[in-house]
Amino acid sequence: MSLIEPFKGIRPQKKFVKEISFPNINYINNYKKNKKLNFLNIVNNKSIYKAKQMLLKLEEKKIIKEDNSDHFYLYKITNKKKILFGIVGKINLQNYDDKKILGHEKTFSERIKERKEQLLKFNSQITPIYTAYKINKIFHTKLKLLFKSKPNYSLKSKDNCKHELWIVNKPRLIKSVQNYVNKIRKIYICDGHHRVQAMLKSRRKIAPMIIAFPYEQVNILDYNRVVKTSLNFEKINKIISKNFLIKNLKHNNILKKGEIEMYLNKTWYLLKPLKKSKDLDVTVLKKLILDRILKNNKNLKFISGIKGKKALEKLTNIKKYNLAFKLYPTDISQVISFAENKKFMPQKSTWFHPKPLDGLICSRIIS
Repeated sequence: MSLIEPFKGIRPQKKFVKEISFPNINYINNYKKNKKLNFLNIVNNKSIYKAKQMLLKLEEKKIIKEDNSDHFYLYKITNKKKILFGIVGKINLQNYDDKKILGHEKTFSERIKERKEQLLKFNSQITPIYTAYKINKIFHTKLKLLFKSKPNYSLKSKDNCKHELWIVNKPRLIKSVQNYVNKIRKIYICDGHHRVQAMLKSRRKIAPMIIAFPYEQVNILDYNRVVKTSLNFEKINKIISKNFLIKNLKHNNILKKGEIEMYLNKTWYLLKPLKKSKDLDVTVLKKLILDRILKNNKNLKFISGIKGKKALEKLTNIKKYNLAFKLYPTDISQVISFAENKKFMPQKSTWFHPKPLDGLICSRIIS
């Protein structure tokens, strides 16, 4: 039996797809919530009740509609010269953490509660959980051949990526896709750990919708931190200098693995560790710096690398935060190694880019 199974997808009518399907809010500049019926407003609505009403209206107005039968779906993302070939289906959570479906990242309990409430009240999953799998070169060629026909959807979104979706409903393609997914023996959860944990804790029979990419295609950006601390420069410097050489940066620096950049008092500094460590850079930052200057996580915010250094500078310069840290990106091989060894990275260790759009393909979580 295959790890990935077909399902009844919920899709928008083609004429509405650009209006209602959106990337993660981190790709949107100056977003302001409004009453428009789209998935950006649904996902980022603080009221679950209001968000659910918007979702129901999309169905009532037949802007989105559930397919009549089970299908696999193919999803292609083009980001400049980089292309990701994804297969969308459902997985059985009974296979989670038993060497078939593996996670790698710690989660926040409050975030799990929020996700659980949202998922159960919506009874819908509005974007696939991002996963990866290993594949040999022969099957990599076969994967590309699955995408030869004209897509059912094709659009350029606000993440500056081209998103294409195929409904696998032709006999020859159905057979080819099924033969292909039968060869996938292990799936690694990349992005979506909170949703997976929320489903597991719901104690309902829920099969998550996932998108599976070959791990070689997966791209990870840095996931950075901004901090509000009451400590002055001298105290911060004293704490950090116990484990790092602190150097002023006067020009653009090419950050290397094992190094950390710090922004303080409108100045960038390079932190070079005094001793080599086998830990992840994000773990080193947490253990040797954040845990020593913060009393709790309330004064800590995570910033996607997609925003760049300017976002870190802006947040610290307006005094909402007064300290920022920029990290070297975690590698996909590290993600897989942690998952296979049943180890867990600190929360928010990875930012996967690009991601599928919210609302291009959805699913019921309870039939």
